[in-house]
Amino acid sequence: MFQRLSILVGILLVSPTMAQEWGDLEAQFVFKGSPPTPTKLQITKDPEFCGKHNLVEENIVVNSENKGLANVVVYLMATAKPKIHPDYEKEAKAEVVVDNENCRFAPHVAAIRTGQTLVLGNKDPIAHNTKAEFFQNNPFNDLIPAKGSIKKSFTKAEATPSVLSCSIHPWMTAYLLIREDPYFAVSDKDGKLTIKNLPTGEHTFVVWSNKFISNVSVDGKATTWARGRVKVNIKAGKNSLGKVEVAMN
Repeated sequence: MFQRLSILVGILLVSPTMAQEWGDLEAQFVFKGSPPTPTKLQITKDPEFCGKHNLVEENIVVNSENKGLANVVVYLMATAKPKIHPDYEKEAKAEVVVDNENCRFAPHVAAIRTGQTLVLGNKDPIAHNTKAEFFQNNPFNDLIPAKGSIKKSFTKAEATPSVLSCSIHPWMTAYLLIREDPYFAVSDKDGKLTIKNLPTGEHTFVVWSNKFISNVSVDGKATTWARGRVKVNIKAGKNSLGKVEVAMN
């Protein structure tokens, strides 16, 4: 009888109904209203090189074809360490690249997890520096020579994206999100993003684009996400925040 009971317990422990399930979270962010005309930046240093790239302000980047809002960050706000899907293991020590390119940072918004390495590159024929200040990690302000690069690592998560800047070229800014888990994404040129393989259950996500995104319409219905927080019950398979219209005022 004891042997039969042991077998039954073993079956229950490996039963698929008790296994962790996973779901993806998708969203599309679009600009509400008429998109603003990008402001041309004042080039005050190295005009011979930087001045030929028609640089504009990138805090609001809207696709003229579908009003897709780029550079929206969505990330999990966890009170405890979430379970991590095994597929993320292969990227746990990966490099994340942010380049100084044509006198701007590329990409304008990047995200990284602790354990990964940030590579700050310089594709330009002139020197740049990259300055960053954090609440939880050590600040830095390093010169990056032409065609050079430096590497940085981080040990703690930051609650919000942190500013990257270039003291030599003061119009250059970008943002870096640092998290301990891999559950984050940045919207593409069409305003679309996907966070893959979240553990199922109710989670709170933070939505940010230069500030917390609060005033939105989801599938045509106006709502408020206080301080950019939105709760989502993640089910196995695909989940969607819907089409999110963002008022950036």
